[in-house]
Order: sequence, then structure tokens, then C-alpha cells
Amino acid sequence: MSQQVHVTFIHGLANKPAPKELERIWLNALSAPVVGDPGFDLGAVGVTASFVYWADLFYDKPIAASDYEAAANRAEELDAAVKQDVKPGWEASLMLKLADGNQALKDAPVDESTDGYERIPIPWFIKERMMEHFVREAHDYLFNTNGIRDIIRRRVLDDFAKVAPGTRHVLVGHSQGTFIGYDVLTDVMDCKEIEGFMTLGSPLGLDEVQDKLNWSCKNGFPSKLKGDWVNVYDPFDVISRPDPALANDFKKNGTEAVIDVKEENWGTWRHSATKYFKGPKLRAQLRRLCKREGA
Repeated sequence: MSQQVHVTFIHGLANKPAPKELERIWLNALSAPVVGDPGFDLGAVGVTASFVYWADLFYDKPIAASDYEAAANRAEELDAAVKQDVKPGWEASLMLKLADGNQALKDAPVDESTDGYERIPIPWFIKERMMEHFVREAHDYLFNTNGIRDIIRRRVLDDFAKVAPGTRHVLVGHSQGTFIGYDVLTDVMDCKEIEGFMTLGSPLGLDEVQDKLNWSCKNGFPSKLKGDWVNVYDPFDVISRPDPALANDFKKNGTEAVIDVKEENWGTWRHSATKYFKGPKLRAQLRRLCKREGA
């Protein structure tokens, strides 16, 4: 009999649909058939799942599920963000890093050496506003504004506590959810050990994020992680683009241990979680982390 496996998901920046709707959307994306992959249906192979939701700490109400992946709604969505005071020096530094890393995207060209990528027509002002929005939410977590970091940490720990002893436990984070997960796995003493960690579209490569975590390059591998860390990125993901690969930044006893996987998303918004979940390379790695390679 296969070992019981549980996957905890943590969402990323910006407003989201209601928790149950977000769960449905993400799991449907993961199980949807695509070219070269039949889909990975967690429930069908006996893998349970839960979601750590924190968008309610920044927004008065969730967005409609139909609007979730609509790039045309990004500008309106960003304007609805709850504004918080930020530390100008830190904010400016992170915005500059993100803008520099995305400089090549201003006129939507692609690297000539990269095959398989179409032009990216999403307007620069939307990319820029998304980066500004990320900076605000990242700031509130990393600087524990109004206790945000403590509250989200507790939600992660409460989720972990519900996983039965002996269960293989995998954590999947997208966007800001990646450094929330990393933070808990490295800096919360009573966090349970887990067997797998997957990061999607992660900003963990940014110095400004690393400086606010319990991190060192030589020993940056999470102390509560007893299995593999797989980092999946798209080279044109606006949030992870400045430093998408993490193996050189999060070593284990001085040795590279993170498995970096370049996935090819599509369309205008490469940071989309649902596009990542439809990636064949991501699915192959998640099957492996869940010990369901034949699924």
C-alpha cells in the first residue's frame, strides 16, 4: 500500500478568489490534460491537499473566480490593494531590482537564444504596478507590519498540525508563498519536518528578500526539510526573473542542493500559478515528490 501523502499549498501576491474557489482552480489546473501530460489528479491517486490562505489580510473581499486569470483586470486589482506604510529605502531597492531584472520586457522582446517563446504583449505599466504591489505585500510580511508575519506563520503551522503522523508531507508555494514557506521551514522552531518543498515563480533569489530571512548562502537549505527542494521558474516571470534559479543561493553545507527547473509558460502573464500547474516538468517533479511517479 502506498504511503499516505499530503500537499499543502500557499498562494502568492495579489487578491484571490475565496479559499474553496482557489483550491478548485489550482487542483483543476494541475489535473487538466495538456500536450505530453494527462494531468496529475491528486485525489485520484490518494494524495490529500490543503491550502494556506492569507489574501483576506490585505483585501476586504475576494475576487470572482472568473477574474482570477484575466490580465485585463490586473490594473484594477492592484488599485484595490490595501495600502500600508513601507520603509522607503527597502522598497526603493527592491523595486529597482525588479525593474532592472525586467528591463528586457519593457518592449516585449524575447532572448534570441531562447526557443519557444512568443512576444509578451502585456503592457509595461501593468508589470510595473504588479511589482509595486508585490513590494508592498512582501514588505508587510518581511517587516511584520501589524503582526502580518506572525498571523500567516500561525496559519501555516495550524495547517501542518492537521497532517497525520507518518504522512509524507510536501509544501508547494507560489510567488510570495515561496518565501512564506521558506521562512516557516527555517525560522520557526516548532515547525514539523516535511519531506518535499516546491517553489514556483519565486522571489527568493532577491537580496532584499534574503536579507529579511534567517538565511545564509552556504547553509540556506531549510532545516525542517528532509527531502528535495524543487524550484520551478519561467524566464519571463516578472517576479522571479531578476534571479530565478536558486541552487547557488540556498546551499546545504556549501553544496548546491536545490533542483532548478525551467518551465515554459505561455501568453501574457507568465507569473500565473495555473500556468505553472499545467507544466509537464512541474508535474513530473511533483509526482516524484509525492512518490506517485506512475500517476
